[in-house]
Amino acid sequence: MGSHQKVNHGDKPILLFTSIPATGHITPTLRIASALHARGWPVFYLGPTAHKATISATGVQFLPFLDDADFNDLTYFAPKGEGAITEKDAVVQGTTSEPTWRDRVFSDFREFFISPIPARHRSLCAALTHIHQLFPPSSARVVVVAEATSNFLLPLFHGAPLPPSIPKPIGSIALSVMIPALRSAHIPPLVSEPIEFDTTPAYRERVAKIWRDWEMETRGLKELLVEKVEQAGGKDFAKAMETREREKGRESWALLSGECFVGYDHVCQIGVESWFYKTEEGWPANWRFVGAVPKSVRVLEEAKQALVDEVKLAREKEGKKVVVVAQGTVEIDPRHLILPTIQALGGREEDTLVVAILGHRGRTLPKDVVVPANAKVVDYLAYDAILPHADVFVSNAGYGAVMHGIGHGVPMVVAGEEQDKKENVVRVQWRGHGIKLNKSWRDDKEYVKELAEAVGKIMDEEEGREVRKRAMELKEEADSIDCIMTVEECLSPYL
Repeated sequence: MGSHQKVNHGDKPILLFTSIPATGHITPTLRIASALHARGWPVFYLGPTAHKATISATGVQFLPFLDDADFNDLTYFAPKGEGAITEKDAVVQGTTSEPTWRDRVFSDFREFFISPIPARHRSLCAALTHIHQLFPPSSARVVVVAEATSNFLLPLFHGAPLPPSIPKPIGSIALSVMIPALRSAHIPPLVSEPIEFDTTPAYRERVAKIWRDWEMETRGLKELLVEKVEQAGGKDFAKAMETREREKGRESWALLSGECFVGYDHVCQIGVESWFYKTEEGWPANWRFVGAVPKSVRVLEEAKQALVDEVKLAREKEGKKVVVVAQGTVEIDPRHLILPTIQALGGREEDTLVVAILGHRGRTLPKDVVVPANAKVVDYLAYDAILPHADVFVSNAGYGAVMHGIGHGVPMVVAGEEQDKKENVVRVQWRGHGIKLNKSWRDDKEYVKELAEAVGKIMDEEEGREVRKRAMELKEEADSIDCIMTVEECLSPYL
C-alpha cells in the first residue's frame, strides 16, 4: 500500500469500514461511510477491487482486500450469456445442472462468509499497518465498523494477533444490513424454511426442533467456521461460543445463533424496530436501530434522468400508476419476476407504467422478449431515484429493497426464494405493508395471474387502503430516526 507523509485529522478517530464483497451489503455500508466522511470523519473502506471505483467515487479512501478475500460478486452472480448458468451455480454443483435452494445457501456460507476469514484478517492487518504509517501514533486511533456477516473481527476478538507495534482498534461497531442471525425460542434459523410467527408452547417446541435439526445439518459448516477462525489465529473461538451457549441454558452452539455479533461495542441495525418480531429475549443492550440509510444524491446519467422525468410526468400529469419491478443484484434471472410483471401488466397501457430494473450495468433482456409499450427497461437505476414516483414496488425481497420500500412508503409485492429472501417475504406480509405471492415463477400463467391481482389490489382505492396505510406508517417510523446521527451517537464514546 506504500508509505505516505503523516497527516493530522483533528480529534475524530479514524473509521475503518468493511463488508462482505456483495453489492447488496456494500451499498448500505458505503452509504453510511460516505455520509460520515462528508461530516468530517476520516474514513477508509476495506473492500474488493471490483468495487474500487464505486467506493473511491464517494471520497472515502479505498483499501483492497487481499488474496481470496478479494472476491468479485459481479462475475460470481451474473450469467455469462443467454441460457448460461452463473459462476455461483457452477461452484455449487460442479456441473451445469441447476442447484437446489439449500445447496445455494450453503455455498454462500462457504464462499462468502466463512472461507475468506483468514484472508480478511490478513487484510485487516495490512489496512491497520497502512493507517498507522499514514497518521502519527497519537492520532492513529481506529474504530472498525464492520458489516456483521463479514465475520471480519471474529479472529481478533478471539486472540488473533496483529503485526508488531500495531495497537488494537479502540472500538468496534457491527453494522447489520439484514435480518440479524440471532438465536431465539421464537424464531427459527434465518435461512431455514420460514414459518408463521407465534408465541404458543406448541410453536416454541416446533422452533426448538428446527434448531436441533439445523445444528445437525450445518455441523460441517460450523466446523469449517471454527477451522478458518483458528487458521487466522483465533484460538479460543470454539470454547468461547460453547461457554456463551451454556450460559444461556443451551447445550451447544449452532451456526447463525449470533456468533457474528459477539465482541462488538455496538450493533447498528438498519431498519425500524416495529418491522421485527417481539421475542421474550428482547434485543441485546448494545443494539441500536438506525432506520433507513441516507438516500442517494448521486447525479444520474442523462438517459436515466430522462427516464425518471418521463415516469414522473406520466404519474403527475397523466394520472398513471407506476409499478417498479426489480430483483436486486444477486438473483437476476428475469424469468423470476421481471418478465412475469411485464406480462401481467402489459394489458394496462392506458393506466399503468412499468419500470423494470435489471440489476447490473450493461445488462439487457433476452433478444426474443417483446417489451410492451407501457414498460420501460433499464439496466441499473438507484431505487432512491425512482421509488419516490412509484405506487407499487415488486421485488424479490432482498433486505435492502424492502428497507428502500419502507423508506419511501411504497407498498410492495414480494416473491423471493433465495438467501434470506424467503424470511423477508414472510415478514413483509406479516407487517402488512405488502402482499406475498404464494405461487412460484415456475407456475407460469398462475404466477402471472396472482401477480397481476396483487398489484391490482394495492392500486385499488378501497382494497389497497390498508396496505398503503401500513407502508406510510413504517415510513414515518423510519423518518423519525436520523441514521447518521444515531451512528455518531455510537461513535461518541471514542471521541
